[in-house]
Amino acid sequence: MRTFLVCLFASVAFQLHAAKHVVLIVWDGMRPDFVTASNCPNLFQLSKEGVTFTKHHSAYPSATEVNGTVIATGVNPARSHIVGNHEYRPYIDELADVHTEALASIRKGDEFHKGDYIAVPTLAEAVRASGGTAVVAGSKPIALLLDRKRRDSVKEGVNVYYGATLPESLGAHLTNELGNFPEDEGTPSRIDWTVDAMVKDLWSNTVPTFSFVWMNQPDLAQHKYSPGSPEALASIGNADQNLGRILAELDKKGVRDATDVFVVSDHGCSTITANADLAGDLSKAGFHAARKYSAKPKDGDIIVASNSGSTMVYVIGHDQKIVTAVVAFLQRWKYAGVIFTRDNIPATFPLKLVHLDAPEAPDIVISLRWDRGTNRFGTVGTVVTDGTAYKPGQGAHVTLSQFDMHNTLIAAGPDFRAGVKSELPSGNLDVAPTVLHVLGIQPKQKLDGRVLDEALKNSLPESLLVPQTRSRKILMKHWEQYLSITEFKGVQYFDEGNGRQK
Repeated sequence: MRTFLVCLFASVAFQLHAAKHVVLIVWDGMRPDFVTASNCPNLFQLSKEGVTFTKHHSAYPSATEVNGTVIATGVNPARSHIVGNHEYRPYIDELADVHTEALASIRKGDEFHKGDYIAVPTLAEAVRASGGTAVVAGSKPIALLLDRKRRDSVKEGVNVYYGATLPESLGAHLTNELGNFPEDEGTPSRIDWTVDAMVKDLWSNTVPTFSFVWMNQPDLAQHKYSPGSPEALASIGNADQNLGRILAELDKKGVRDATDVFVVSDHGCSTITANADLAGDLSKAGFHAARKYSAKPKDGDIIVASNSGSTMVYVIGHDQKIVTAVVAFLQRWKYAGVIFTRDNIPATFPLKLVHLDAPEAPDIVISLRWDRGTNRFGTVGTVVTDGTAYKPGQGAHVTLSQFDMHNTLIAAGPDFRAGVKSELPSGNLDVAPTVLHVLGIQPKQKLDGRVLDEALKNSLPESLLVPQTRSRKILMKHWEQYLSITEFKGVQYFDEGNGRQK
């Protein structure tokens, strides 16, 4: 029986390639509890036509650039080398952290790494390498990471990101056609403009093999006003209207029945209860720590790269005595949640555990504390942040909170079952393997995610597939921390983690 089931499972996983097109849409920051008929009728209807993944996970850190890269590559941050929105990379800037999605960072990164700033191909690159066509359209700078290579012709593929374009020559044409990219959220919104660029221009002749769309909402509104606020719900409505426009265009072009549509979010979102200042607190404790230096930092100096709900600490020269002393400080710091270290300092978790052990990884990563409190709109999940401009009552993420780590995935189309809620664990890591699978493309390297074959037509009953959940804990006299992990088919999903002083 075991042999039969394995063979049947393999048969299911490799026979279904009904889609000729895939449209992958990211709703930045969309929490699954806001997918309702009243908030987003088009997405809600799509869920009824396809599969809703009820236990979907962000990669840690639950940050945009990290998860955008995970979605686009299907590998963990350690392999892609994008481990934060903000990282210290001295070959780009030796005085302070850099934005990993910024054009200058990407160009310097590719120059330094000989084209491998992101160390593996993205979906757009993989589809083109297989002979297909791919376009990217994003209302946020992250879209550049999804498809960053220089090009001179639209024949090499198009990326419209945050109002800019690759190739650059396309920019003037889009401005003439659509007007200037909106300065801020209004009417039209940045999503409206970006979807216009795709359906009116990039899809003007035909729908490509693969289309990647990044919507910057509800993330921005949640940051400004908090999750569940009227402004955040309105931004969900605008994103949903644009989903409706995309689906209508597929109908108009007669390819809806041949198109698999994925709607995913990069992470969830929580409400801020307190702002911390790790760099300031380390300085007060006698460490030479700063977010930015005026001269090149020396061995023993500390660069603090804040990513809102998580913070990265870089000790110049990697002096283990200093790293250990910082860890001891953090275990008494009232805002610390979970502490990870590059060299597996005792009483911490190793960066390798959460797949952050990239060559340029920090010495320490701290996920800040969170709880299950509610905000004034009744939305559950609160966090502490470090080094962010957003204040208590506004929104943030990047922690190991279950409300940051659990996000949205819905998939529908000719390859997927209809009207199903999958209770098996899934993650952003699994999106790229599944997209490539339904398009019949074999990745050139082994991916870290898995094909979500339980959601495909003729798949095995979920009752035959059993995930394993475990918890890693550290218990000390004055400190404890934990990390809950679910493992399924060789892939790890991080459910939540937290810590406290005893």
